[in-house]
Amino acid sequence: SVSRLACRQHRQRSRRDVSDGRLLHAMAPAEALTVEAVFEQLRDFKNLTRERALEALREALAAGRFSRESVETLVLACLSDESWEARQSGLAAAAEAVKAWDSPGFRESLLREVPRLLVDPEYRVRKAMALVLRECCVRDGIQVFDGLAETVLGDIRDKFRRKTGVEDGAPGDATAPPTFLPDTEGWRSLETSMGALEAMMQGCGAAFTPRIDSAMIDLLAECSKHTNRFVREYAFFAFKNAFEVCEHEVFLAAVAPRTVDVIAAGIADNWSQVRYAGSTAARAFMEKAGEEKSRFFPQLLGLMCLNRHYVAEGVRLYSQDTWRIVCGPQGGARLLVAHFDSVIDAYVRAAEAPNHAVREAGCHCIAELAGRVAGTPQEPTPYREAFTPPRIQRLLETLLVSFQDESWPVRDVASTAVGKFVVAFPTECLPFRAKLVDLWFDQMADNIPSLRQNAASGLASAVGVWTEDLWDEVLATLKSTLPSVLQQPENSQIFTDYTPSGPFSVPRTKPASLEDKVDPAFANQTMYSCGSVAPKTFKRRSRVKDSGCMNCSNDQPKQLWEASEGMIYLLVELASLLAKDPSPVAQARKDSLAALLPSLVSAFECSQYRHHHLLKQRTCERLPVLTQSLGFEAVKPEFPALLRVTGECAAQGSHHALQESARELLSAWQRWVPAGELEAACDAAGVDVKLVACE
Repeated sequence: SVSRLACRQHRQRSRRDVSDGRLLHAMAPAEALTVEAVFEQLRDFKNLTRERALEALREALAAGRFSRESVETLVLACLSDESWEARQSGLAAAAEAVKAWDSPGFRESLLREVPRLLVDPEYRVRKAMALVLRECCVRDGIQVFDGLAETVLGDIRDKFRRKTGVEDGAPGDATAPPTFLPDTEGWRSLETSMGALEAMMQGCGAAFTPRIDSAMIDLLAECSKHTNRFVREYAFFAFKNAFEVCEHEVFLAAVAPRTVDVIAAGIADNWSQVRYAGSTAARAFMEKAGEEKSRFFPQLLGLMCLNRHYVAEGVRLYSQDTWRIVCGPQGGARLLVAHFDSVIDAYVRAAEAPNHAVREAGCHCIAELAGRVAGTPQEPTPYREAFTPPRIQRLLETLLVSFQDESWPVRDVASTAVGKFVVAFPTECLPFRAKLVDLWFDQMADNIPSLRQNAASGLASAVGVWTEDLWDEVLATLKSTLPSVLQQPENSQIFTDYTPSGPFSVPRTKPASLEDKVDPAFANQTMYSCGSVAPKTFKRRSRVKDSGCMNCSNDQPKQLWEASEGMIYLLVELASLLAKDPSPVAQARKDSLAALLPSLVSAFECSQYRHHHLLKQRTCERLPVLTQSLGFEAVKPEFPALLRVTGECAAQGSHHALQESARELLSAWQRWVPAGELEAACDAAGVDVKLVACE
């Protein structure tokens, strides 16, 4: 044991000495490093040290400080090293050397290493091989691909299907996969060989056009459908490069007709990374098609438009740029209506997709058709004639299903979209009016705050269209539901078990102990890039009565205070709607809303339940709009009571968001309310006028 301890201490001192020596080299100026020192750092186990060494090598090659012979010798030595760090850095250094010198013999030596390094056990070494292949193709052109096509394409075909049997390799074979792996692992060199193919396309440029034949297209198309999402991603990046290097005439005649459906599948992939890669291929496709791109709009236009609203930011922003490139300064409305049926097909398929993020994007696009393309009966756009009754019917039926979706972000967008459709097509929406009103009222009591607010906005839009038919019904429900919070039990709840996480609104699961059994409905199911599980986001066919519904299968009892909050949103929206109409009828309706202010005050000051601060905060946020819409004279009878509760909210320190909202409300009132009226209200409410003045 003593000898073992001594050996261990000796190894530790040796590592420390080596590390200290490398550190001294790393701290030295780049111009003071010898070529041997640079390559020693390229072998380091620390990634940062290797990156700094590679940058030092680039600077030295640019300055001409290192000789060609010494660099080439050290590169080839690295490629045969036992450590993967040395092999990876050696390939990166080889790519820099090929760029620096025209050395055919050195390139031949590198290409002889390709068959071995292309299937290296280390992924990072295989990936670095693409750097060398690209630079060699830049130098020597298509002959590099021709010499390696059998190796690279053969490896792709060989590794396309994962094998787990004994024939895969010996037990110690580093490339043999275990017997069980998820879809993303165990494909060995397939992904990196795809990257090598892509790199050779980039290096060869237009000279690669003759190699984009039926066999190549079929191979890439098959890879684009692979189980491994990383392979699919590389396939679409390879398509992008193939389109960019392909000659225009060949592309239109032979490549585009065979690949357009593949690209359409790529930009509709459930994984956001694959969808992004497909989007890059779609842009390259459209740019290469040039003036002939309209030939392929039926397959691609609707999907490209859809991705402008996709929840993944990279896909969304890239697709928005692509849309501007494809449509030009005239905008895309003219293109959408020119290919309307195929566009509607794409939107409807998206609204019915198993991925809730795709359904949400589909509802966004349908809302855009009503809000920006169709116009209103009073102010029609030039494209309104394209909205035929069958098309409107199909879009409305799709939105009605989405309005009852189990995923709350989908319901949220669908609620707003339906409101826009009612404004754009009131006659066509008339048969659905009763159903829509019920859904909006139901959503105004939902557990999600944004649903309550947007439902109020949508219903107010419908009231603006069907005022005579809906006013009495809506006002009666508003009057009866607004005071619901008065009956709220002390132990109020908010929906926290599945709170939204990030821009995807992905449900965060409840904490569970190791003894808890996994629900079989959510086990062994397809997972999507947003982290959701498909069965948890399928559209709900029937909603449970008197229950809030989140992005999960659990139903939570509706909270009375949330129902009151939804009515406050509706009260403000209706007041804003009437504020635009100076007619006597509108004034009478404003008076009927002002008559509900005592109920609003009662709800505002209610504090017997745990979450009263949330209702008070949102009331403070909406009161400035309500005051302006109804006018101070209408609010004046209840103003002292409103001022008293607001002052209490501003004075408390337990809930900072409520405090800030109350202070902003007091500041707004100070600007709008005459000084004399404000002082009188403060006296009536028992509020120090200095509190309002300092706010």
